[in-house]
Amino acid sequence: MSLPGSIVKLMHLRTLDIRGSNKNIVIPKGFGQLTNLRTLKGFPVHMDMDGHRAWCSLEDIGPLNQLRQFTLHGLENVAATSLAEMAMVISSKEHLDYLELNWSSSGCVGSRDEMEKQQQQRAAEEVLEKLWPSSSIRHLDIEGYFGCQLPNWMMVQAAWDFKSLRFLMLKDLPCCTRLPDGLRRLPTLESLNIEDAPAIKCVGPEFQSPYSPAVGGGITISATSRLVAAFTNLTNLYLKGLSEWEEWDWEEQGEDETADAAMAMPALMSVAMDNCKLSYLPPGLASSKRLALRQLYLYELSRLTSLENFPSVVKLDVFDCPELKRISGLSRLQKIRIVRCPNLKVLEGVPSLDSMVLEDATMETVPEYLTAVKPRYFELDCCKKLHDSLSPGSYEWNKICHIGKLNIVCIKDS
Repeated sequence: MSLPGSIVKLMHLRTLDIRGSNKNIVIPKGFGQLTNLRTLKGFPVHMDMDGHRAWCSLEDIGPLNQLRQFTLHGLENVAATSLAEMAMVISSKEHLDYLELNWSSSGCVGSRDEMEKQQQQRAAEEVLEKLWPSSSIRHLDIEGYFGCQLPNWMMVQAAWDFKSLRFLMLKDLPCCTRLPDGLRRLPTLESLNIEDAPAIKCVGPEFQSPYSPAVGGGITISATSRLVAAFTNLTNLYLKGLSEWEEWDWEEQGEDETADAAMAMPALMSVAMDNCKLSYLPPGLASSKRLALRQLYLYELSRLTSLENFPSVVKLDVFDCPELKRISGLSRLQKIRIVRCPNLKVLEGVPSLDSMVLEDATMETVPEYLTAVKPRYFELDCCKKLHDSLSPGSYEWNKICHIGKLNIVCIKDS
């Protein structure tokens, strides 16, 4: 499939979005003449098979210096000989605000030849190392990257120069084993999404440790150095599909003023975690000094056993946490949804609770912990047998009759 050659005559074209088109779509040569383009999404990187290209290459769009939004697909096809030109194309876009870089990870991950797989991974690492965006970037999205290591411009703190980056997504990273510790120095980062990174098993303290601006590399500091909080403006943290993640080493800061001022993620308002093996959330996240955190969403944390001492959280979702036994110490919690957490035995320390939803089609009796909570509104979604047993005066009914507004829902086909 090809775009019509006449498209290069649309000199005033400002937006072209070909995402979702055939991945082998061909953009005709001469496309670099469209110097008024502001948005170009879905640009395909083709492999030069015979040296006689009839299509527009990445190097050919160098003149498009007005681009604000740019998405690249098929970066697994980049030839080593074009790396320098490709790097220049990206770094020269001084007005670039949004950049999305896409690889197709399926070919590498499915390869049975280990040597070929390693070669492909090294090539991907070299490509991403060269794709160093300009300092104007505000939104960066990296998807399908199958290298084992993220680039130095993420991992080496002193190399970061992205003073405007606000939104970062790292998605579908099947081979990465380490989160990039350089992110903590980004002064304007507001939202961090990391999805589908199954090779990560441990997140160490270097990911969120405070740092000294005068010191590069590690966190060794002198007695007079001033510690700066990591992720100073991060408000939203979303971690999904880190399916082998078992350990998060993050201790709560001490009581002295310096440590308190350097608490990581002081502006954090919302945390969502989906599909991992953490057995508990780290003390550094559940800090008594953390006042901004309002929303906590926990889905499919298969080994989570307890959730305690989040004094500022007002909204909580816990879905499909089969080992969860205890929720306590959420003094400002107003709204909670508990879905398919069959071993939960304790819910206490929630004096401000206003609304509660409890859903589980396998539940045979009403949990005893409901006798000690008094939300204004309570919804119970349960099987027909339990639903029918909740008649006024029954033993199960007496566990919840003290709640003002009740809504009992029968889950069909349970």
